[in-house]
Amino acid sequence: MSPLTYVRAGGPPVLTVHGDADPVVPYTHGVRLKQTLDKAGVANELITVPGGRHGGFNRERTPTAYAAIQQFLTRQGLMPASTSAR
Repeated sequence: MSPLTYVRAGGPPVLTVHGDADPVVPYTHGVRLKQTLDKAGVANELITVPGGRHGGFNRERTPTAYAAIQQFLTRQGLMPASTSAR
């Protein structure tokens, strides 16, 4: 089932984390989803993991992906901004 089926104006924010070497779901599917969401005016972001496969990203890429996820959720008002004074 394609997520493109559910894209509509006013839809919820969408964050896609996709490896560009994914052997299961082609990276072009993530790009197409982003383009369709953009066209519908839905807040979204595509985080590309260079050399990433279908999950299980390497130790260098995982912290970067998690930081981007936190930033996206914060921008959408779904997560409080992190504080460094703890």
